[in-house]
Amino acid sequence: MNIPQTPQTPQTPQTPKTPLTLGSVPQALRLARGQVLACTGGCLWITSDALAGRRDSDIVLESGQSFVAPQAATYFVGAPRGCGVLSLLAPTAPAASLLETTC
Repeated sequence: MNIPQTPQTPQTPQTPKTPLTLGSVPQALRLARGQVLACTGGCLWITSDALAGRRDSDIVLESGQSFVAPQAATYFVGAPRGCGVLSLLAPTAPAASLLETTC
């Protein structure tokens, strides 16, 4: 008896609706070049192949800090201390503080 198999398609990372509360397990997010990621609570950790070649390829944002994606890519975002709140801002929106802290 042949049972038809449903092909499984890999899930493409999506740009989420924010604010998004994240935990310690990083989530894959597809971001456009120039997309501003803001930490509006807790602490966030960001990494991506797009950051390879930078002096620091892991970015840590504390509450109130922002990061601008240098290129369109998949970024992995998590909360190293267990809880962090991510907001995506329009590239033209003024960020409170465009600072980043290295690990």
